This record gives sequence, C-alpha cells and structure tokens, in this order.
Amino acid sequence: MRILFPPRPKNRILAGELPVYERSNRWVAQRKFNGQRNPIYISSDKQVQFFNYGAPHANYVPPEQLIREFSVLQLEDGKDYWLDSELLDKKTKDPRYKDRVILFDVLHVGKHLFGGPTFLERLAILAEICRNPTTYESTHGIALQVTEHIWLAETFDHAFSERFTEILQYDEIEGLVLKRKDSKLDNIGIRKHEVAWQIRCRKPHAGGNYNF
Repeated sequence: MRILFPPRPKNRILAGELPVYERSNRWVAQRKFNGQRNPIYISSDKQVQFFNYGAPHANYVPPEQLIREFSVLQLEDGKDYWLDSELLDKKTKDPRYKDRVILFDVLHVGKHLFGGPTFLERLAILAEICRNPTTYESTHGIALQVTEHIWLAETFDHAFSERFTEILQYDEIEGLVLKRKDSKLDNIGIRKHEVAWQIRCRKPHAGGNYNF
C-alpha cells in the first residue's frame, strides 16, 4: 500500500471575491470543516485505516462503531479505496459532532485516479459509494448523513456568498473551499502538495484572520 497525500488549496480569497468565481461557472464550493484532514484507506478485505499526512493518526483511535459503519458503504469486492475526509474530534466543542467523518473526495478505486475522472465525476463516484444520501444531519444540517458518524460534504454550484454567511455561526466550519469542476488529480499525490484548482475562503474569528 502506498500512502496518498490528498491535494490542498494553494490559494486563498476573501469572501467578497466569491461572486466572481461563482459567475465564472467553473467552480463549485464545499464547506471547510474545522477538524483534521483524514485520508481513509479501505483495503480490499474491508479493513479501515485513518491517516493524517503520511502516517496513521498518532493520538486518535476511532470508535468501533465508526469503523463498523464503513460496512454500509457501497464498495466493490476485491478493490481497495482511498477516500478524502475531515475528522471532527479534538477541535469540536459540540459533543454531537465528535467522531464524525465528512467525506469530500475519492482518490483511489482499485487504482489511483490520477489523470482520470474530473472532480465532478469523482463526486458522482463518491455519492454512489455513499449510496446517494439525501437526508441532512440533524443538528445544523451542514452535511448529508450517510450513517450516524459518516457524512458526505455538500457541493454547491451557486449562492457561494449566501453559503459563506450561513456558516459564520458554526464553530465546526472554517469557511468554504472552491474546487474547479474540470480539475483532475495528478501523480504528485504520493507526497504533500498544493493545487491551484482548490481555493480556500476562511471566515474571520475572534482573534483576527486565520494565518493562511
């Protein structure tokens, strides 16, 4: 198994710039959750491992219930998977969000998806893996509920500014990440890297702006 490093946003914008990207019709937006980046490896025999930038999580042991819930996903026999996610745990104040995993991309389905499907096409693959959920999680409705602990990030192609305003009240969300619809993964996923097809837009907080 070769550990994959998911792509990170290279650039940042202020909230006032969101309409420009929306009008271009080249970008979609996902909520940026306030947790730990959490690439997930699921082996061909359905064993689940959580990673954090090149190594298993050093200080986090997922509950057995969370691991069991991965059996609900629609995974093809004999194939291994890498899913990109955010883990809500240490930074999470609301206990209703502890040990929640939000999926937002798929990097590998039996083989690396380098140079293959576009971001929108990968989202369709991920939605199918998650059995196309339509119900929102019940606390704030900020993700689609796959299981109790596994959620699917929503993806928006309009109302970027409105979506950004909606999240200001929630500690569990840092902002938005814009992703270009036609972007593809490249083969530098085997090491840490930033990509221009992702752009972060973080909300302000009490101590001033985030350090980008």
